[in-house]
Amino acid sequence: MRIRFNLNGNPVDVDLPADTTLLTTLREHLGIFGVKHGCETGDCGACTVLLDGEPVNTCVMLAAQADGKTITTIEAIGEHPEHGWKQTAGLSALQRAFVETGAIQCGYCTPAMILASGSLLSRDPNPSEADVRQSLSGVLCRCTGYLKPVQAVIRAAAVLRGDPVEPIEAPIPAPSELFTPPEAGETGGVGSGPATELAIRTSVMPRIQVAPGPETRASVGRPEPKVDAVKLVQGKPAFAADIEMRGMLVAKVLHSPLAHARIRKIDASMALALPGVAAVLTWKDIPRVVYSTAGQSHPIPGPLDTFSLDNKVRFVGDRVAFVAAEDEATAEKAL
Repeated sequence: MRIRFNLNGNPVDVDLPADTTLLTTLREHLGIFGVKHGCETGDCGACTVLLDGEPVNTCVMLAAQADGKTITTIEAIGEHPEHGWKQTAGLSALQRAFVETGAIQCGYCTPAMILASGSLLSRDPNPSEADVRQSLSGVLCRCTGYLKPVQAVIRAAAVLRGDPVEPIEAPIPAPSELFTPPEAGETGGVGSGPATELAIRTSVMPRIQVAPGPETRASVGRPEPKVDAVKLVQGKPAFAADIEMRGMLVAKVLHSPLAHARIRKIDASMALALPGVAAVLTWKDIPRVVYSTAGQSHPIPGPLDTFSLDNKVRFVGDRVAFVAAEDEATAEKAL
């Protein structure tokens, strides 16, 4: 099926099966890895792009539905401030705000948040907190708790309006009641005299004496951007699913429909005969190495009762066989 659309300002013409999703088209056929692969059910929002300026979930949308439309992904938003010797226009106001406020942790959902909130700011330059939260509600984030992303969007909106914003580079102020200067006559020693009262005094908070004019630190006591924040806020390949290697095979797992059974024999001849199937692995092909799924501490918590593949299945969904093929459709067919 011939599909044509505009992707980040460039015309795209692809020939794909009619059932190909827009997510698969963007990632696997066009190499757009800023669109993250999450749930495949439209729940997490990690695959969000802008379709004619509106956020959509590409995992539940066919590529054919984008025919004749304009698609914007995170790849079209901002760029690294420096490309070697070349200075660039840099990140967008939203991307800078996400970096500066610490709104990025794992970064998997960040591209979707940037696009969704950017769509909001294009319609409403002065959104309320409720408006911002609503715009981000379609993107699930298990890291940030949403507070920092909401702050980032509100900060970016103020910057875009030209309103003054409080600088973030300043040292983090300590509570005024935490530090007290030395009182007259206090020397800090233990013994008779004024210092005795200081030595035996009890209080809820520790009494800390600081010398005037503390040494200025470059990092301690100051907010620091996440070391990979600039990469993550651009949606650059940073996760295992974003790694694309020439000739890389697709693996699929055959799961057990039974809760308890012994595997007497597996005939993989029909699967191996399919064009594009590179390998079929059963318990006979893999070393019988036992491990535990109870944790990753030392000593290893028991019980040691799990194998990559075994001649016995212990629950519905237990692994029976592995298939490696040239593409996902062939791997699924081999199962």
